[in-house]
Amino acid sequence: MIIEDIFELCSTILTKLGFGNETFNSLVQKWVFFVDECQDGYRWGYSEYRNEIRVRGLIEQLLNDSAISNSKDFKTLRERVILADKKFKDLLQPDIALVEGEGWWGSGVLMYAGEDYSCYMKEAHGVLVEVVQS
Repeated sequence: MIIEDIFELCSTILTKLGFGNETFNSLVQKWVFFVDECQDGYRWGYSEYRNEIRVRGLIEQLLNDSAISNSKDFKTLRERVILADKKFKDLLQPDIALVEGEGWWGSGVLMYAGEDYSCYMKEAHGVLVEVVQS
């Protein structure tokens, strides 16, 4: 498959999902930024967290297409996703998974975060999350 076809395929998939203004690259950049934000202690509430984490699900939709996941053109982006995934998994509490959420990334609970996220987890799920001071 030629390069234009791969980028067109990504665009088609993202458009069908309602994210036609995004690219594989923009999604990976957002995922890496989000993971870095979580590493520093996610400062926003749970609804914002759920909204931001959706980017990983969009990446998964692209990676589920074999033409995209096997494309040499996206090798560096796939490697960045793998590194960010590992970093994010290290931020999650072991042996805790919520029923809600898409994939492992959406069901995990951060070990530490800001007060809003922490309070929500305690009240809604009875899970303690260490509060990081602003």
